[in-house]
Amino acid sequence: MYNWLKIGALIATGRFLKPRFKGLVLLIAFWFLMSFLHGEYRDYVELSGDTAHLISMALGKIAFYILGFLVYVFTVEKKILNRTQKDIEQTLEKNNPSHGDDGFDFLRQKKKLRSPAEQLLKKE
Repeated sequence: MYNWLKIGALIATGRFLKPRFKGLVLLIAFWFLMSFLHGEYRDYVELSGDTAHLISMALGKIAFYILGFLVYVFTVEKKILNRTQKDIEQTLEKNNPSHGDDGFDFLRQKKKLRSPAEQLLKKE
């Protein structure tokens, strides 16, 4: 029982990560690079004692983390979302062709449909 659950979880994780893998690797590499550069600057500040730009460097690091994440979202996730929406539209169009005559075109072209009560009053 639990083996099937584990296999299912692995398959679901793999299907989720497959289109995002390269983007996530680049994002994590960018974050490690930013962390390394910030650490080097902190070491320099400890040795030199010049703390004039330490706060701005910390805020810059946070800003670059956020910028990296936003670039990832707008490049990788937006492509996946657009591809998913196109697939859904194609499936809906394939299943429900709107250009074919299904016998209800005379109702679609009417401006107002009559309710059952209006139909009964019209008969009398």
